[in-house]
Amino acid sequence: MNKVTLTVELPGGSKLTTFEEDENLYRAVVRALIDIEVFLIEMDVKNEKQ
Repeated sequence: MNKVTLTVELPGGSKLTTFEEDENLYRAVVRALIDIEVFLIEMDVKNEKQ
């Protein structure tokens, strides 16, 4: 089982971390990136509504 931890430091110093496990390393990396992308899109949508 492959385990991937991805941490992104956002502007302002806050950090976002995601964890993924999968038999396929490529798929685990892609899922971690998608998790981060979805979070950032949600943050953009919230900021636009304000």
